[in-house]
Amino acid sequence: MKNLISILTLLLYFNYSFAQHENECSKKRISALHNNYTQRVQYYQYESMNKYDVKYLKLDIAAETGSNNISGSALTNSLVKQSLDTFITELRSTMIVDSILINGDRKLYTQSNDHIFVPLSPAVNSGNYINALIYYHGTSNSYGVYSGTTSNGLNYVATVSESFQAREWFPCKQILTDKIDSADIWVTTSNVNKVGSNGVLEGIDALPNSKVRYRWKTNYPMNYYMPSIAVGNYMEYLNYAKPAAIAPDSILIQHYFVDDSAYFNSIRTILDMTPAFIEKQSELYGLYPFSNEKYGHSMATIGGGMEHQTMTTLTNFGSAVIAHELGHQWFGDNVTCARWNDIWLNEGFASYSEYLMIEKLPSLFPSNNPASYMQYFHSSAMSAANGSVYVPDASVYDENRIFNGRLSYDKGAAIIHNLRFEMQNDNLFFATLKNYQTAFKDSVATAEDFRQIAENTCGRSFTDFFNQWYYGEGYPTINITYFKPNADTILLLVNENTSAPTVTPFFKGLLELKINSLQGDTTVLVNLLANNQVFKFAYKKNPNNITIDPNNWVLNQTGTIANEIILPVNLLSFEGYADNNCVFHLQWKTTNEINLVNYELEYSNDGLNYTRIASVFPTFLNNNIYNYNYENFNSKPAYFRIKMIEPNGNLIYSSFIIVNSVCKANYTLEIIPNPVVNELNITLQLAEKEEITIRIINSIGQTVTKMKKSLDKGFNNWTIYDLNKLAAGTYLLQLETNSGSTLNKMFIKK
Repeated sequence: MKNLISILTLLLYFNYSFAQHENECSKKRISALHNNYTQRVQYYQYESMNKYDVKYLKLDIAAETGSNNISGSALTNSLVKQSLDTFITELRSTMIVDSILINGDRKLYTQSNDHIFVPLSPAVNSGNYINALIYYHGTSNSYGVYSGTTSNGLNYVATVSESFQAREWFPCKQILTDKIDSADIWVTTSNVNKVGSNGVLEGIDALPNSKVRYRWKTNYPMNYYMPSIAVGNYMEYLNYAKPAAIAPDSILIQHYFVDDSAYFNSIRTILDMTPAFIEKQSELYGLYPFSNEKYGHSMATIGGGMEHQTMTTLTNFGSAVIAHELGHQWFGDNVTCARWNDIWLNEGFASYSEYLMIEKLPSLFPSNNPASYMQYFHSSAMSAANGSVYVPDASVYDENRIFNGRLSYDKGAAIIHNLRFEMQNDNLFFATLKNYQTAFKDSVATAEDFRQIAENTCGRSFTDFFNQWYYGEGYPTINITYFKPNADTILLLVNENTSAPTVTPFFKGLLELKINSLQGDTTVLVNLLANNQVFKFAYKKNPNNITIDPNNWVLNQTGTIANEIILPVNLLSFEGYADNNCVFHLQWKTTNEINLVNYELEYSNDGLNYTRIASVFPTFLNNNIYNYNYENFNSKPAYFRIKMIEPNGNLIYSSFIIVNSVCKANYTLEIIPNPVVNELNITLQLAEKEEITIRIINSIGQTVTKMKKSLDKGFNNWTIYDLNKLAAGTYLLQLETNSGSTLNKMFIKK
């Protein structure tokens, strides 16, 4: 369902700026319709209505342009699933019931609360059919039937039933899970009019008093809000789509619009896009679901577009709205959301169809840019900080919430694009869409059903994706700090702030980052799993900036982009080296440290994940220079940095340094397991017999265990027990030989 601005449609119908503006104004039909509806309609369906399944509908009604009067009959043939003692159907109280026949017998009835109640005696047993023929007439409210005359001379009357307005103009069962298996829709009107409706036009009957009867028939299942009529003094224009799947056969496209040749000339280019749209969407989603009948458009001022099955009703014609409503023939009509909570399955995918037509058919949109079109979706979605694409239970009767343009349409389309990116394989993405259409053809589905199809197709879980993007709220703002620890490497520190942190504190997933450089840009792909994650890449260029998500795949705001953190003047230098005894010596020089709480020395063996190895308290010698030293660490090459903690809690990090060991030790030390729970197994190879001192040192430099041991030349094995007495954290195992050498190994106590 879409809304648009008619004047812009006429003037700018194939220009991208029109398509974008059309998109901006496309989701307001429902709220506009109900602005004057002062008392909220209480939409509900009685539980006993689920005791029967509607198999067939025949509407035989009379309607004239310029009037909301509807009269005639509605026949339903339903299969009884549970013993039924009262037949209940919906019809607004503004419509008057003349008589009701059940299985050919005239029945008493009551009409209240916008429902009709027909007692059945005896009750109809399960497995039997019940035929309900209801004669009625009345004037429908303006939010189910639209009528009038346009400035260019169109006289019309048309129906719109989504989401709960079917009962405004015919007796119905407004339960999404019960599709009508087939239908006949007959409309009698003046012979100056044409009538558009669902399915195939089987015939036009000439009747007395200058009347005609249009007989439409569909044999495809359709939901209760899909039956429609559009009556007007129309011109007809035909063209044909030829999807590859049915070549050389074709699909008829019937267009009904105001009988005005100047208007026709203004929209013909747009109408002639429809075959290409059907062919491309058939390629992407599977063959047009109603290929044995037709597709088409009927013009009527309904405030936008409505995807009536096989014949969309439009206020005016534009490329985006045609692509959108056509997309609904798959997403909404063939497969309908099983509950209004999941309207995303209808509107999100129809909105994404707009984007796909621009992406896949660039020759039809020479002025259009797919990235800019997606940016519109992103900007709209991020115009407020919260709200989920999923419609909460409390809002399933609130049409303004169901058809919320920012959430159901724009963020809905944006997260589909993001899901496509997460799959990293267009073949899998479009296979998912086709598999979904096949699995739930002529039926209904939930978002969980779609998620399961995606997981089965791709062989991976999308639970996190749906929890944060579909059920969650908001969006992330991405901040990047980038470092060059050496000439051949770049480190990217990625931080997120989220707009609704109490609901969705972090967004996991893939993200592209473009490293900008005068020597040429480089795009890398990262997988965000936790906040403040560091990513390391081989990179020999000189970076000057980072572009976040350069191709607009992921809904996000760009926050701060910072080069290597500039250190405060209190850290004058930080350096390290390894001596010939395999001992690291780390030294740093400071001044003006009066505002510091302490220093924390951090170690990493890969430059990505850091662990605290020591806390050092400052000397607080204000305006004086002071030197710090730290020794006896791991003898393997390592990254080090200093974290400086201020009284207000602010953290300042030093630059990274890398210390390489060049020593050749006569000792080999190994420990397992690491991390350890209780028992630590030690293997030490000695060049000669030695007396050693064994210490376990905690992260603040305290010795928590000390012992001595005599060991022989060669391999020695022993176990330290009862480590479960130690607090969880990082420890240093230090072995000091009587010859003066020191060996160190870090381990983690769980």
